[in-house]
Amino acid sequence: MSINNLKKALALCTAALFCTLGSFAQGTFEKGKLYHIYASGDKGNVVYEMKNNAVGLSDYEEKNAAQYWKISELSGSWRIINPVTDHALRVNGNRVEVGENNGSDEAQLWKYENGLLIPSNTPSVAVAKSKNGLVLISKEKATGLKAAQFRFEVSKYAGFDDNLTYLIRTATNPEIVLGNGDSGENNSRIVAEKADAGNRGQYWNVKTIDLYTFAVENAFYGQNFDDGGGNASIDYLLQWPAVAGIWNNAKFRFEPVEGRNGTFIITSAGKEGTMYALKEGRMMRVEKNPADSTAWFTVEQVEKPKIASPKWEDETVFAENKERGVATYMPYNNEAEMLADTAYYATPWTEPVNSRYMTLNGTWKFNLVSEPSQRPLTFFENGFDTSAWDEIPVPSNWEMHGYDKPIYNNVAYPHSDTPPFINARPVHNDGGKNYGINPVGSYVRTFAVPEDWDGRRTFIHFGGIYSAAFVWLNGEYVGYTQGSNNVAEFDITKFLKKGENKLAVQVFRWCDGSYLECQDMFRMSGIFRDVYLYNVPKVSVRDHYITSKLSHDRYSADINVNFELDNRDCIPGKKSVKAAIYDNSGKLLAYDTLTLNTAARIAALNGDIKLNISDIKLWSAEKPNLYTVRITQYDENGNEEMAFSTKYGFRDIEIKNSLVYINGERVFFKGVNRHDTDPVRGRAVTTESMLKDVLLMKQNNINTIRTSHYPNAAKMYAMFDHYGLYCCDEADLEDHANQTISDRPSWIPSFVDRINRMVLRDRNHASVVMWSLGNEAGNGNNFGPCYDEAKRLDSRPVHYEGTRSGNDYGGGRFSDFYSKMYPGQAWMNKNTNNLDKPMFICEYAHAMGNAIGNLKEYWQKIEASNSCIGGCIWDWVDQAIYDPQEMKQGIYRIHTGYDYPGPHQGNFCSNGIVSPLRQEGGKLKEVKAAHQFVEITMPEINREYGVVTVEIKNKYNFTDLKEFYVEYDIVKNGKVVYTGTAPAPEAKSGKSGKVWLTIKKANIDKAAKNGEELLMTVRLKHRDAQTFAPAGHEVALQQFTLAERAPLETVKSKGKALLSTSSLHETIIGNDKIQLKFNNETAQLTDLVLNGRNIITDGQGFIYSNHRWIENDRQGYDYYGPDSGKEHAQTNDGLEANGEIKVVEENGNTVVKTTRKGSICDTRIDYTIYPQGIVDIDATFVPKHGNLRRAGLICGIDSTLKNVDYYALGPWENTVDRKDGVVVGRYSTSVDNMADPYVKPQSSGSREGLREVTFTDNNGIGVKIETEGNVSFSALQYTDEDLMRAGHYWEMTKRPYTVVHFDAWMRGIGNASCGADVGTLPEYCVPNKEMNYKLRISPVK
Repeated sequence: MSINNLKKALALCTAALFCTLGSFAQGTFEKGKLYHIYASGDKGNVVYEMKNNAVGLSDYEEKNAAQYWKISELSGSWRIINPVTDHALRVNGNRVEVGENNGSDEAQLWKYENGLLIPSNTPSVAVAKSKNGLVLISKEKATGLKAAQFRFEVSKYAGFDDNLTYLIRTATNPEIVLGNGDSGENNSRIVAEKADAGNRGQYWNVKTIDLYTFAVENAFYGQNFDDGGGNASIDYLLQWPAVAGIWNNAKFRFEPVEGRNGTFIITSAGKEGTMYALKEGRMMRVEKNPADSTAWFTVEQVEKPKIASPKWEDETVFAENKERGVATYMPYNNEAEMLADTAYYATPWTEPVNSRYMTLNGTWKFNLVSEPSQRPLTFFENGFDTSAWDEIPVPSNWEMHGYDKPIYNNVAYPHSDTPPFINARPVHNDGGKNYGINPVGSYVRTFAVPEDWDGRRTFIHFGGIYSAAFVWLNGEYVGYTQGSNNVAEFDITKFLKKGENKLAVQVFRWCDGSYLECQDMFRMSGIFRDVYLYNVPKVSVRDHYITSKLSHDRYSADINVNFELDNRDCIPGKKSVKAAIYDNSGKLLAYDTLTLNTAARIAALNGDIKLNISDIKLWSAEKPNLYTVRITQYDENGNEEMAFSTKYGFRDIEIKNSLVYINGERVFFKGVNRHDTDPVRGRAVTTESMLKDVLLMKQNNINTIRTSHYPNAAKMYAMFDHYGLYCCDEADLEDHANQTISDRPSWIPSFVDRINRMVLRDRNHASVVMWSLGNEAGNGNNFGPCYDEAKRLDSRPVHYEGTRSGNDYGGGRFSDFYSKMYPGQAWMNKNTNNLDKPMFICEYAHAMGNAIGNLKEYWQKIEASNSCIGGCIWDWVDQAIYDPQEMKQGIYRIHTGYDYPGPHQGNFCSNGIVSPLRQEGGKLKEVKAAHQFVEITMPEINREYGVVTVEIKNKYNFTDLKEFYVEYDIVKNGKVVYTGTAPAPEAKSGKSGKVWLTIKKANIDKAAKNGEELLMTVRLKHRDAQTFAPAGHEVALQQFTLAERAPLETVKSKGKALLSTSSLHETIIGNDKIQLKFNNETAQLTDLVLNGRNIITDGQGFIYSNHRWIENDRQGYDYYGPDSGKEHAQTNDGLEANGEIKVVEENGNTVVKTTRKGSICDTRIDYTIYPQGIVDIDATFVPKHGNLRRAGLICGIDSTLKNVDYYALGPWENTVDRKDGVVVGRYSTSVDNMADPYVKPQSSGSREGLREVTFTDNNGIGVKIETEGNVSFSALQYTDEDLMRAGHYWEMTKRPYTVVHFDAWMRGIGNASCGADVGTLPEYCVPNKEMNYKLRISPVK
């Protein structure tokens, strides 16, 4: 049907109603109708929405959507809204305009009385038309004035109200309605169902896209009608989430059926000439025929039913009887007891020693069932026997103790996608075939509190529970909590009794809150953080918020200690509160006391204590100076009754000129993302593990942590404060697999609750420099209230990754920053300068497997930009675990995502800079080098006096270089021949200083003349001990060349003459010292015998190899686990079957010349054989294109030669684009230890800049290989194909030989495992040109 015909049909089925002024004199309007608003006059009298929020008058135009309005009632007033733009008429001064639809905007409320439009909040005026549109005049003047008279006429177009709920009935059988099988899953079909008031899938909202087009969305599940788009196989109506404003396949028309009032056919706006009809109970797309009654439907407005759901499946219920969020505190009886607990007072992450504190960590009784219907319903009652139950430690994840299964998900839910309901995940877990549908763990323990806790108030604290929990004490219901990574506290005072108390907690693995916890991680369950009790006076300080304002010169500060006095029992009396601030030595700097009178009707009072101190030592990540604020509460007689302390750091944060300044200095956030993960404990990480992470970060030049993607345990922020880490504190909010939730208003309270609790708990921490609203949850409107809540509670800037709309570099909504994930270098060049807000690269350099190439290029661009403030590498530690069932057998082997039921994303959980066991490696050392806060150069060498000038640029913000010293080594041919030290120069931030280092003993000229390589390694080290490292800790290094190494010396032949024999298949050349054997068909070396010992094994002599497999190589990469015979995983090196071989004499030496052509690379290998037992291999590589992985040779050598001594870049694994954290030297290792222990086996262990390597057995006998030209090498127990096809190192079989690569060039590793345009940079790819190197092989006796 054409648009004109559609208009005619609509006109027939919905006659235009011309409403007189009298009809609307009392302001009655019909829901779901569209109206025109007419001013007086015959022309130019239709109210319409203009551009730039203006409102004007024009002639009637049927096609002009700006002339249509829907009317909704609010609090006795009317709101007048354009259905297409969703803009509402509002008052602004003395004129009328439109603004974004906002029910809280009182300027959008209207009265309609006797033809007058009157603003509800200014009833003394009314609207009148004028030459300039609509204006406001006095109501008195408007009364009886023709220009102030307006009438409303019902449009001939049937409209739908976005806020109403409808049933779509079949016209021929009204008992049959359209539904989705009561399913919220993607792809569910729209079918005919018998009307059922309790079936959520039968209720629909109809959203107006334009006058003729609508989106039909389920009122409960949020899924939209979808026509299948370009998928020709889909000829039925299905449901799928739609993106508001884009709609794609979700645009439909309700076309009136001629002659049947209120009856429609449903057509897709994208499928002209078709309609949907019920065929065998399903909505099928058929040829358009309005006479077909199986396609006739009516739309009935109904009230959205309140269908009862359990609390764990109701997004509007996320807490009951739960305490509101408060700042972390540990109350003691008095100051003396507080100060006696010296460990906690100094480092408030240790276990308190406190008579008002009781830990409930330990062994609990435990029972697990696979779904809620099986859970014990009375286990919390006194007398219920749990003696036969299992025992489990708290805190823990029950999966790591063998209950149910760990599940790794990235962009998926392990349960159904039917928010807010929890059902089995289709296909992957039908009927709970692979893991519990929604396991429920029931916990019980008993405890007794000290007698002197009676008459006071006792709270129970849960640091974290996945994902929902009910709490009972002594058989009484205490409360309910969701929000897994937020603290949950309950007042249990009235439930306590003397003697033994029974605590019962029932935990649901999944709940509606799980839809907001769709982070890239192993999904685990249970009480996974600390549980404890603490006891306070009945009336006591419940919360405190410390803020300060620094003077202009930052010498002094005004401090405000705001506190809330909790008097929930409304006890009359008087309390005094003292706030005092002490420096790090314990010196009192300032204090004051405030007395508050409580009253019988006042449940809480707030007070402010103002202090001032001078000569401040500011807090920063470099100088984490902390003060202690002690808060002491006194009763009305002046007796101490409670005391606690909070560490506080003075610093200011400012966004200025699209950069971030801390204490007046531009800072760069050199950070990492971190998940809670431990191979033994899962997500229930210990204090020791947290501390190890913090110390490793500090020791390796990491100054920022993003708590991806949820608040960490409270004690960890105390570590950030103490050791000095900037923190991007992120809310536990990610609906990655269903971002439509972020646009559903019913979820707003639960969204905001997660922000509220994070900010209230953590806002006293100096380390927190920005709040983050969550991660990968889309650009939905729910984040508007979240942003507002963060700003209401605190002044820090707010970050949100999901602000994507508007520009290549992100959108402007809900964030004080632009944010980007995984940019490539081209993007960095384009989008890090001249922005109107700072750019924060919240995730980049995806560290999956053998990764973190070209990190320095990122930092070159960041530090040269005028808008980029830094970023956080993804991520800190591999999220891999020991298998819980194997641990029970004493077996500890690392497992990853693909070892557990899906839907998973393979090994995508293992993206760490460090391994699951926190082992340091090449990736971490590259991060340390790229992040180092100095730049070391060597501008001058004075050979005459033997002095080198080293210049050091200070890129710290608050640290003078005089706090360090320089240590330097002179390295001759890989060996340290001299070590010296010198004080570092005095140089403040941004300045440079020089230091002169004596190298006279090195004798550069002599070394150069002798062809000796002479290097100088410069290290910058801390002069004094730091909180995170001892004195002498290295913060930066740089190596310089003083004299280049010479080419290999010419070898003169000596010894017994060589004999050469040739047959059809092989050529043999040698004597008693050396013998080489070649395959005549392939021209490959098959034996190399030195002093009677064959170095080559199984004929695996030198041959071209292109194959390399790492998780960053998209070519041949499979996310979902080990490859096995897949086409994309081919390992063919492209060599022709046959080569050429000839033996010649050159300069009196026997030379075997071989060539082998190939589709990837041609090779020429010349073997010059010397009678004394030496062979030179001269290899030339001619690439055929620029996409090689390697230009080099591979061979298999005797596996007993397992000791490796090399002279190259080391000691850590390195590549052409990851070698700033290593230096040239001589290092010793073994073949067993050459590979880095990546979770997924892959090519690794390479060392660039090889000068020399020896492979020896335990008797010191073996082979030495010297090089000329650029060579990198690796020596592993597996081929690259073995590694590619394996899932774990522990299941691999070692080859009977050592696989050795010698590459003239191995492609850089890049960061291509996540992101676009993030592969190996062109300068690190294998050059498409001829390359050559020489290897000299000789025996080691």
